[in-house]
Amino acid sequence: PISNERMYKAVNVLLTYQNEDGGWATYENNRGWGWYEQLNPSEVCCFCYGIWFGVEGLVKCGEPLDSPSITKACDFLLRQQRPNGGWGEDFTSCYDKDYAQEGMKAYGDDGSGVVNTSWALMALSMAKCPDVDAVRRGVKYLMKRQLPSGDWPQEGISGVFNRSVGITYTAYRNVFPIWAMGRCREVYGAALDQTGDSTTTANATTNKTD
Repeated sequence: PISNERMYKAVNVLLTYQNEDGGWATYENNRGWGWYEQLNPSEVCCFCYGIWFGVEGLVKCGEPLDSPSITKACDFLLRQQRPNGGWGEDFTSCYDKDYAQEGMKAYGDDGSGVVNTSWALMALSMAKCPDVDAVRRGVKYLMKRQLPSGDWPQEGISGVFNRSVGITYTAYRNVFPIWAMGRCREVYGAALDQTGDSTTTANATTNKTD
C-alpha cells in the first residue's frame, strides 16, 4: 500500500501545477496573459475526450448529477450524436477549436467513429444521462462496428498533441469501446435492451443505481 506521506507529496506536486483560475494546463503553469492561449501550441483535447474527463472529475468530486455544468456537458454531446447513433470528431477540433462535426466523414463510418463514440458514452454514463435512448443507440453502434474477430476497425486519427500533430493510438479502438459498453451496462442495466419512453426508463435505472 502507498503510505500517507507519499500520497500527500503526490497531491502537493499536482497542486503546484494548478493555475490561478483553478484549472490545470497541459504541460506547465500558465505564465502569461489570456490572449497567449490563442497561440498555445500544446492543446491536446478534442471535445468528446475533454468532456468525458470533465464530467468524470466533477462527479468524482461530488458534483450533483443535475448540476448546470454536467447538464450542459450532456446536452452538448447529445446535440452532436449522428443519425447512426455514433459520434464523429477528429483532431481538427483541436486546432480549429470548434467541434469537427464531419471529422470522421472520410475515415469513419458515415461520419461516426468508435473511439469518439466511446468517449461520449463514457461521459453520458458517468453523468447517468436520462436520455437512455441516445445511450442505447450509441452502444448498438459500437456493437455493430465490431469485427468478426472481436477487433474494431482502425479509423481516422483521433489523437493529437501540440495542437496539430495527429497521432494514432492503435489500442484506443479496442480499449475504449469495451470500457464504454461495460460502464453503460453497469449504469443502465436491462434498460439498454428495452424500447419506449427513454426518460421514464432512465429515472428508474438511475434510482436503482444510486
